Amino acid sequence: MKRTLLLLSLISVGTAASAQCTPDPSVTSGISPDTATGMSVSYVGQTYSEVFTFVVPADTTYMGQNVTIDRVELDDVTGLPANYDYACNPSDCIFPGGSTKCVDLYSVTDPVVGQVGSYPITILATGYVVNPFGGGTVSVGQTTYDGYYLVIEESTPVSVAKVNKGDMVSLIAYPNPTSGNTTVEFAMGYNSDVTFTLTNLLGTVVNKQKMAATRGLNTIKFDVANMSNGIYLYTITDGVNTISKKLTVNK
Repeated sequence: MKRTLLLLSLISVGTAASAQCTPDPSVTSGISPDTATGMSVSYVGQTYSEVFTFVVPADTTYMGQNVTIDRVELDDVTGLPANYDYACNPSDCIFPGGSTKCVDLYSVTDPVVGQVGSYPITILATGYVVNPFGGGTVSVGQTTYDGYYLVIEESTPVSVAKVNKGDMVSLIAYPNPTSGNTTVEFAMGYNSDVTFTLTNLLGTVVNKQKMAATRGLNTIKFDVANMSNGIYLYTITDGVNTISKKLTVNK
């Protein structure tokens, strides 16, 4: 458990504009943002970059002993589409104890329409500590850290602003399939109160929300952690216009 907590505490997330990343100096510990907030959205036809800031503690507890952390090695980032990659700073992806380093996850080429969707991202990292019993360093094991999603959308905020007056446009739900916190995005060409309804295939309402939507991009957030696996239908309506799409819950 302490090994898992150690590695989970190393990863924080920020945003950058280039593959040569710089750690976010405002991040001092923990994970920022958490997986409920998630990574920034990648848009079709635009370059993408997301910086992960690693804050590596100077020490931790190992086998009942207070020990010095020698380093954390980023082993891999899996789940990326073929035209996405990552680069570390430093380039060997070895982060010394007591340091703040970063990893840039970026698009090698711009995403295309056929890639629209959500991609679960898994980070594999191994921590090493100074052996309290002598003999150099010892691995505390590899941790698989997941819960982040790379979401690729077709519409950008700029194009959303150009939605025709009177139109309601469904964009995307992410992650989809989902197992917990979920975001639905939709665009409006006008201001209106809307009702969001999530139903199962039997028509039973499992989530219902009302909100004051505004012209442009709107988001609705909810948690499916207590829902059964299966296909659901979400609907957004203002009494005149209605949009509906499917959402898959898979835990």
